[in-house]
Amino acid sequence: MAEVNEAQVKEMAAEAIKGFFAGEPLKMIKGISDEELNAVYSLAYTYYMTGKYDEALKLFKFLVLFDHMSQKYWTGLGSVYQVQKRWDDAIAAYAQAMVLDVSRPKPIYYAALCYFAKGEKLHAASSIVSFDLVCKGNDPETVKFRAKVDALRAAIGPEAFEELKRIDKEEDAKEKVS
Repeated sequence: MAEVNEAQVKEMAAEAIKGFFAGEPLKMIKGISDEELNAVYSLAYTYYMTGKYDEALKLFKFLVLFDHMSQKYWTGLGSVYQVQKRWDDAIAAYAQAMVLDVSRPKPIYYAALCYFAKGEKLHAASSIVSFDLVCKGNDPETVKFRAKVDALRAAIGPEAFEELKRIDKEEDAKEKVS
């Protein structure tokens, strides 16, 4: 292996920092291929499906570190946190997944479930309203989650949705005054 001098190390570090601040995933900076990350994902998913949640968690954390732009990895991380009943961590991971592609129903639905599990019906209802706003049409993924969302809506109860409407009306009235 060729020796690397101090100037080369500084240059490589500067390039890595420049890429990081430009929003490049760490996988690009470190030269890790999508195939390599997919292999890690496959192992993480296998751990998750076989109940080895601590191992799955480590791998999903690795995946989101090296590719922070993958909704699939953030959703996987959220799923592990959710099964561990780490509701706030799961919601944060699902929120990141939603930012990456707001039209995908899976992270929205699972965030709503986490809020419901925490007893935060108003936040759960807000997530359901978000689902209704952005997940339209008959694409297979939306159809798959529609019945689940409707069941969760019923479990939340109409009071939370009425409260959301009341809050929206109050906020609209405040905006008109200012």
